[in-house]
Amino acid sequence: MLYRLLTSVFVGLIGVLTLILPTPPAYAADCTLTAIVWEGYTDPSFTRPFEEATGCTVKATYAGSSDEMFAKFRAGGGRTYDLVSASGDITERLYQARLVRPIDTNKLENYDAVFASFQGGEWNTFNGKPYGVTFAWGPNVMLYNTEAVKTTPDSWDVLFEPEYEGKIALPDNPMTIADVALWLGKPDPYDLSDADLQEVKETLLALRPNVRKFWTTAGELANLFQSGEIVLAHAWPITYMQLISEDFPIGSARLAGKQTGWTDSWMISKNSRNVDAAYEWIDYILSGQGQKGVIEVTGYSGATELGVEAVGSEKAHELFMDDLSLHAQIEMWQSVKNYDQWVQLWNEIRS
Repeated sequence: MLYRLLTSVFVGLIGVLTLILPTPPAYAADCTLTAIVWEGYTDPSFTRPFEEATGCTVKATYAGSSDEMFAKFRAGGGRTYDLVSASGDITERLYQARLVRPIDTNKLENYDAVFASFQGGEWNTFNGKPYGVTFAWGPNVMLYNTEAVKTTPDSWDVLFEPEYEGKIALPDNPMTIADVALWLGKPDPYDLSDADLQEVKETLLALRPNVRKFWTTAGELANLFQSGEIVLAHAWPITYMQLISEDFPIGSARLAGKQTGWTDSWMISKNSRNVDAAYEWIDYILSGQGQKGVIEVTGYSGATELGVEAVGSEKAHELFMDDLSLHAQIEMWQSVKNYDQWVQLWNEIRS
């Protein structure tokens, strides 16, 4: 009798615990979510909590340029990586190459929190379907050593000054051509004629003596500043965050109306082996915890109302997340029709 009573109690307890404790996802036992990303987008500070909660390990590879990101994602028919943090200059290329799958927003609990103007954005929506989910954006900025450059730059023209010969760095990315086009006053920096490209080439050749290095990663750029090799750079905000954390005398100048930028989206490989886990990751990054993690590491702006709540109104205002006015001013990266010409021009300059 006592045995039956104890057995009944034990079974009852198991039933209660089953209701209380969440069922672990089917992929938890041996899931490895692979991604090719921009530096900072899978930092351990916010990736580790996701791994602990899901049992799914995130294995990321950093890319130094969109071209590198596209080439690596395409290798192996898109089976090497589950996810890519694509900027607007390659989202359409990935779609056209049939490497990514449409996003089922019903699988994302936090999708409704994405800023309304970012839902169905032209940079990640094709043929009426979303193929990416926007989670971060930001400007390309000018960084400068405040001990070597005493006055805050208010124009990109400072890069051409003779006193900075061999002291500046530019991103090793053909999209930098769009920045030069803006300096030259071109109305659409992503729609350049042969004559426009020739002007850009002449401008870059004039700037070439001042270029110490074409950088590929934010960490490499930070090292160039710290070693004293450069004092000025066309950069991303993440390098500013890295140098500030190490008490380096670095300044950042945002030249409104005269700069390019990016709107980044998570896209899922058409041949992903971990689709459910990929959706879990995207949903996590859209959450307050995920958004705050990305913002704190990179200094980029978030893309959801949950992110606004997580970082607070003051920080959200600083990052233009409360009115998106900066986003409207920036010439965001986008696909370029004659991109092969851009690549050829860029290779000529950097060599």
